[in-house]
Amino acid sequence: VLTGGSAGAICWFDGGHSDSMDPDTYKTAMLNPSAADTGADESGSAPTSKEEAKPWEYIRINGLGFLPGLVCPHHDKVQSNGVLRAKDFDAMLRRHPGERGICIDHWAALVVDGESFRTISLPGKPGSVLNAQFVEDASGA
Repeated sequence: VLTGGSAGAICWFDGGHSDSMDPDTYKTAMLNPSAADTGADESGSAPTSKEEAKPWEYIRINGLGFLPGLVCPHHDKVQSNGVLRAKDFDAMLRRHPGERGICIDHWAALVVDGESFRTISLPGKPGSVLNAQFVEDASGA
């Protein structure tokens, strides 16, 4: 059994779309252990305007390669840089032709069992495949 959310999901694949450059999530998760007790999740908050967007970019990181593909956790989220991960992931796949993209929404999980897979999600939580829409990123695009 291999399991993990966010970076814990990325590690099992060939590579992943990472928010490791986000100072909000890195500092909170790594330098402030008491933040885990607040009930907040690990993804950074989306800015409400272009001016609030923080200057960092998503990066492609290598995984262990147990599962094929480039995976994007939190696919339906906008983080503190104001960029919708779905849009940036599309651009990343264009920069890495030949890689298979696998997207996992924030409140969802991918279950791989041999050659088959299925997705699961928490009931009532929004996502790109439920009755919700992507939140527009801070650029207005």
